[in-house]
Amino acid sequence: MRIILDTNVLVSGIFFGGPPFQILNAWRNRTLQLVLSPEILEEYQRVAVILGEKYTNVDLHPILDLLTINSDIVAAPP
Repeated sequence: MRIILDTNVLVSGIFFGGPPFQILNAWRNRTLQLVLSPEILEEYQRVAVILGEKYTNVDLHPILDLLTINSDIVAAPP
């Protein structure tokens, strides 16, 4: 199954349990494939910077790197 991951779901999955975590766990276990556009990746990065400034012990860049490497990157239609 291929899915697009909303930024709020990504952040919730990283910091909390429940369905968002289960989605990330399924991606980690290769049960599903994430599909991202460059624009979505930019939004993830923007939110990572904001969270990093607010919570100095938070660094989302390693998971963003994994997402970039292990997801299908597609151009969004205009």
